[in-house]
Amino acid sequence: MHLKVFRIHSKLIELVWPNEINELILKEQLFVKNFLLQEYGEGIREIRMGFNTLSLKLKLDISPSDCLDLLEEIHQLPMDDVTFDFKKWTIPVCYGESYGKDLEKISKLHQLKPEEVIEIHSDPVYLLHFYGFLPGFMYLGGLDPRLHTPRKDLPERLIQAGTVAIGGRQTGIYPMESPGGWYAIGKCPIKLFDINNNLKNLPSLGDRIKFKAISPSEFESIRQESMAGKFTFTHD
Repeated sequence: MHLKVFRIHSKLIELVWPNEINELILKEQLFVKNFLLQEYGEGIREIRMGFNTLSLKLKLDISPSDCLDLLEEIHQLPMDDVTFDFKKWTIPVCYGESYGKDLEKISKLHQLKPEEVIEIHSDPVYLLHFYGFLPGFMYLGGLDPRLHTPRKDLPERLIQAGTVAIGGRQTGIYPMESPGGWYAIGKCPIKLFDINNNLKNLPSLGDRIKFKAISPSEFESIRQESMAGKFTFTHD
């Protein structure tokens, strides 16, 4: 395990993996996170994940030597046979037109037809690395390099809830209305994040996400079912 520890200040340390986005690092992060919560949970106020980081906010001070001891302890963990049970979620998306106003821009930027962008985007099975930016905003790894796109120089003032977008090496879904600098290529008809109802039905870190292209009529049908509480967001 290639891992470093940084003592940001006396009650905040950061564990840092190589600057990559991949499944192996995610598995190590989840394993280390579970270990820390099990062994030192009473002393941890908060843990936050990034693509290659674990940030620990502590209740008590930690010395530099204690940080090194913790790193050594983590390096001794048996990582070779680490396995997790992950679920696969299918998310319907209506691409282009009024649902994804930037699809044409993405197509031109990468010299692809809109249909090719849709196929390339909906083909992979993505990996949920962490939630961030907004409550319920999934940071997904696995975007095809052909669609890697720098974020907009001037962010949009308002991106609609459910918008499926591309920014940098990632793709994701805006769970609520928000400003944003990613390129909107489609929209999901399901209300994925509802703090009052379905927090228990959200994908977990490490789960797989598959986008399924749907027609405008299918979008409207699913949207109405979702609004009426009749659509169930399920997994395999």
